[in-house]
Amino acid sequence: MYDKKAIYLYLKREIFPQLAPPPYGRIEMKRLSDERPVYLFRERTKKLKVVGKFFESDSVHADEAWRWAEKGYFNLKHVREKFGMHNGTYRIVAPLGKNKDLAALLVTEMAPGKVLDHYIAKAIYGGESQRLFDKLTYLAQFFVKLHRSSETDKQVSPDLARGYLGKLVHSLSKGPLTSSQRHEIETYAARWWGKNDVFADREVTVHGDATPTNFFFQHDEVIGIDLDKMKQADRCWDLGFLAAELKHHFMWRTGDGLAAEPYIGHFLWEYAVRYRDEQFFYTVTRKIPLYMSLDLLRIARNTWLDKPYRSNLITEAYKCLKYGL
Repeated sequence: MYDKKAIYLYLKREIFPQLAPPPYGRIEMKRLSDERPVYLFRERTKKLKVVGKFFESDSVHADEAWRWAEKGYFNLKHVREKFGMHNGTYRIVAPLGKNKDLAALLVTEMAPGKVLDHYIAKAIYGGESQRLFDKLTYLAQFFVKLHRSSETDKQVSPDLARGYLGKLVHSLSKGPLTSSQRHEIETYAARWWGKNDVFADREVTVHGDATPTNFFFQHDEVIGIDLDKMKQADRCWDLGFLAAELKHHFMWRTGDGLAAEPYIGHFLWEYAVRYRDEQFFYTVTRKIPLYMSLDLLRIARNTWLDKPYRSNLITEAYKCLKYGL
């Protein structure tokens, strides 16, 4: 699908000179994700590594793909420059280039370290729970940095969450979501939309895609990637989604979502007390079940998961909505 010769020429002419002077040797291209067209480009002679993400595909038109690539590039640049997250302990990968003619390719530096998913697996299979607690502390501080740097005077509204829930249930209705489940989810979600006191907070810039593969850890450093879905929203868009991801990974790997609760509580506590104080913990956690339900439903859309497990995710999302208030 991809013109490797054209890609390699682009890398040698526009990307690699930002990292080291020419000449350059052989380049290798290795796919990093089964779900997304993300690749590692490795130059052997000078040991250069960059990551490229192609936005154009059979299901994404060229113009739309290019809009996503430009948005991703701009968001990375914006957060690094405006919020001071270009270096230091909590930072965002540097965008190195974008090319419309190469299937809307966005190239960034390669983040060092290992992703959060690695430490979740180590906690589950290797008994290394303290390492996961430590990494979640660092990740909480990463979000404190991002959110505090971007806090606005605009009050949080439930409209964004309500609109996203509508899209999710519409999509899932074509798959594992039954009509009765949809009715129950929409009924209990409606209770949330009228609780204005629950949403008493200010909008911040959120990462927008807080999954365990979008955050790398190197010692006490956290490096974020993939800001394509960044937006102004409720801080719990990040916090609740990350909490749901933890629950999902424990459910998926052990069958016991409750095993994630100590880690979820630790992450939210660390965020709240470092952002403000203990009372802020209760302000934040009141909204967490709503946003957890959104991410659990989002995960349930993945067709590579088996149908019974997808149904379990829908049930957990329903419980979050019903019992969260």
